[in-house]
Amino acid sequence: MIFRSEPERINRQAADWLARLHADDRAAEDEAAFRTWLKADPSHEGAFERASMIWDAAGGLRDQPIAREAPAPAPAARLSRRAVMAGGGALFVAGGLGLGWQRAYAGVYRTGIGEQRRLVLEDGSRVMLDTDTRIRFRAGSAARTLSLATGRIDLDIARDTRPFVIEAGERRVIATAARLDLRRDGDDVALTAIQGSARIDAPDVTGKAAPVPLAQGTRIAMAEGRPDRLDQPELDDLIAWQSGRLAFRDETIAQAATEMNRYSTRALVVSDPRVADLRLSGVYRVGDSEAFARSLAVLLPVRVAADGDAIRISAAD
Repeated sequence: MIFRSEPERINRQAADWLARLHADDRAAEDEAAFRTWLKADPSHEGAFERASMIWDAAGGLRDQPIAREAPAPAPAARLSRRAVMAGGGALFVAGGLGLGWQRAYAGVYRTGIGEQRRLVLEDGSRVMLDTDTRIRFRAGSAARTLSLATGRIDLDIARDTRPFVIEAGERRVIATAARLDLRRDGDDVALTAIQGSARIDAPDVTGKAAPVPLAQGTRIAMAEGRPDRLDQPELDDLIAWQSGRLAFRDETIAQAATEMNRYSTRALVVSDPRVADLRLSGVYRVGDSEAFARSLAVLLPVRVAADGDAIRISAAD
């Protein structure tokens, strides 16, 4: 379990509120809840102002072209935080992904780079596909089976007398009713039980099935040739991708850039070893590699420059 100081917790909440209020699926309930949070403690307003200053700095730099880059497009509409704090005025949308549920039937479903998709499966289960994801679902008389070839999903399994079997490489996950976050990158598989529980059937050294129980709030990381690893991640950070954002907590620029690159064809390139191990924390919008790079230039001693379809991040002179 991760323990945070009170100022760090409040700063994290402020960053999360900022991203939530910029999301396409923001609702009136979100705005009301934000105002309640804002009034709950005098320190909340200062934390939100600081988060907004960083957001605005990253967005405001859009008016300045990256080195050797054609002029950037006009800035997206920004959040009027004073209007929100006062409880009036319209809120603006700055990017994000507006998604509705689609009825799905047995077959193969996929998303492209930067695309997300919500499906209601034949059995009533709901699944959200992240960027560059491919699944296959089959509903039989004895079991329901979902195969994850690549990518990431959030799966809310409907109650049914039939077990729900998830195939990810050599591993099989079995559950009846649960909400799971499942990610597969090649032979690396990570499964988190957000609600409910599951069981992982994994072959042991004798070749027999050795079931591994997965309790709510627990994540298991599985990879060929390496022992399984169990931990308890910060769930709010884990599912941030579903609202079109990524939460980084004390991660290296190299790690963050790799994750951002999953959502865009315009790659972030971190070839300078002086930069790769620098650490950052924050909440960033998926697919906006340019804004991410510009925010790094505000927060850290780095410079960014465009080179064809790539954005290169190097140490500042």
